[in-house]
Amino acid sequence: MTVQHTLNEETNRNGELLCEFAYANSMIVMSTNFQHKRIHKITWLSPDQNTASNIYHIIINANTKGVIEDVRSMRGPNIDLDHFLVKAIIKQKLSVIHKKKLKPALKWNKINLRNPSKLKEYRSLLHNQLVNVAPKQEIDAEWEWINIAIVDAAREVIQAQGKSPRNE
Repeated sequence: MTVQHTLNEETNRNGELLCEFAYANSMIVMSTNFQHKRIHKITWLSPDQNTASNIYHIIINANTKGVIEDVRSMRGPNIDLDHFLVKAIIKQKLSVIHKKKLKPALKWNKINLRNPSKLKEYRSLLHNQLVNVAPKQEIDAEWEWINIAIVDAAREVIQAQGKSPRNE
């Protein structure tokens, strides 16, 4: 197993176990896949500043390795430790959620809405439909029935507006 851009030439037992684990589970150690300056590979620096090591890694499933664009250590943030933060840039496409197309709302004929005789006819028809309603147990069922009565009366008397021609 070859490691492309590692910090140290030699790997200790923990590093070997990590590589074996990744290989056995079809994973890739992404923190060694990108070429960076030595200073951006260091994730731990000893207190005496003589020993540097790469002890933190990002491991990802081999099938999804394309989502990782870059991995490097961040020396800038001061967290008062001898460890450095590891940053991964991830490129992820979000799935598209298809929404159902809503039925367009009915547009009522505005000329009939302005006509007082049509409005009077609409009111009397609606009143006759709603007077004969028996109270229902479910409030949702009653609202549904009232809604249907209003729309039916409007369709009969006021009528829906036809499609308006488009401007060329």
